[in-house]
Amino acid sequence: MATITFYTHITDPVSFTCRLTQKVYKSGASVLIWLEDESSVNQFDHALWSFQATSFIPHEIWLPQQPQSVTGPLVLLAYGSDLPTTLKDYVVINLANVYWCDAPHIPERVLELVSTDLDDIAAARQRFLTYRNAGFVIEHHDMRTQK
Repeated sequence: MATITFYTHITDPVSFTCRLTQKVYKSGASVLIWLEDESSVNQFDHALWSFQATSFIPHEIWLPQQPQSVTGPLVLLAYGSDLPTTLKDYVVINLANVYWCDAPHIPERVLELVSTDLDDIAAARQRFLTYRNAGFVIEHHDMRTQK
């Protein structure tokens, strides 16, 4: 069964996502960052290019209806209401209000990032309940208590 990890109360979602992406990618895993819309994809594309002057997170923008062009560990940025039918072995960083338990192939790891915005928190609570009711293993990290 998949593990869903919630990181809540994130004050700087873009920077946090870049750091988390770098950590997961350096562990040897491929990462799919699922975003709300094309504008968000463009914002994160820029953020990953400029995240740190001394390192680079290799990534590409991926349209789920297109086949993957690269194999091996990589970082993909994507969006859409229809979740992809591939990418089962990817770690998904979810930055959209979608339910990965509804994906055609459920990823083994989904990282749900939740900002301090009240609407974001309310939507994440609903996703949490849906995942829990579906029997997923759920972990939680409150970032207010992390240094």
